[in-house]
Amino acid sequence: MPEHRPPPLDQEANRWLAHLHSGRAREQDHQDLDCWRRRSPAHEAAYQRAQTLWGHLGSLSLDGASLDNGAEMAAPRRQRRLLPLALAAAVVLALVLLGQSPWRLWQADLRTAAGEQLSRELADGSHLVLNGNSAANWHLDAVSRHIELLRGEALFQVAPDRQRPFTVQAGDARIRVTGTRFNVAREGDDVLLTVIEGQVLASDRRHRETLNPGQAVRWKDGGLQDPVNVDAARAEAWTRGRLIVRDLPLEEVARRLERYQDTPIWVLGDARHRRVSGVFDTADPEAMLTALAASLSIHQYRLPGLIILR
Repeated sequence: MPEHRPPPLDQEANRWLAHLHSGRAREQDHQDLDCWRRRSPAHEAAYQRAQTLWGHLGSLSLDGASLDNGAEMAAPRRQRRLLPLALAAAVVLALVLLGQSPWRLWQADLRTAAGEQLSRELADGSHLVLNGNSAANWHLDAVSRHIELLRGEALFQVAPDRQRPFTVQAGDARIRVTGTRFNVAREGDDVLLTVIEGQVLASDRRHRETLNPGQAVRWKDGGLQDPVNVDAARAEAWTRGRLIVRDLPLEEVARRLERYQDTPIWVLGDARHRRVSGVFDTADPEAMLTALAASLSIHQYRLPGLIILR
């Protein structure tokens, strides 16, 4: 089936609206959008089309629908007509809320597809493993070693070099080491660091924390939280094909599942806060979804290009 992409101005207008609907927009963003709309009649027309698209997204209702044994969800004729528009907006919204520019991901030095792992030895002797649906840029020279994790998850084994600290950036998260082993998982602007060996300095723009083995820390909403004690072995279980979760909200588990299969997963309503614990085989994401839906007694809806749990 051919892939239909909106024109560039329409894509840009959709990104503007997605940002304004994200809850993260500032007054300056609204002013910048007004300037963008005034650039030409074509810009204003793209904005109006985007407004219509978002109106259709708001019209999408799944009440009363159900799914049995993976069958497609039955939907009224009018709703089926709206689905392609709603799904287009959904994809744009997902990209913006995750803080990603698609072209940055496509141009990344290292990137993986869903379910893929990439192992890379760096010139300094350090080693990293990139999880599925992940992307990173790296730069090594005579005075610095730097990785930017654009999306997803990576396990780092850093070669000692006190003259060249090894730094990792993921959104507002800053990580600095001279030689250690640690895991970094990024979901938009939320980042989780788990230390497996050695010491790691974690910081944001205002605070810093020194972490030891068996400790983890999150950056949430751009801020560094307090460290907690964890089972560090869980953090690297994905390199052995296992996803281990303990008492996490389903919404967070869904983000992790997206590393192993291509279709975005939306969790709606009260299901977002249902707690999940378990060990899952990352080679079989379909089984993971089925097990989650069954154990939590929630519905799984499958649409073209989208999975909804509620």
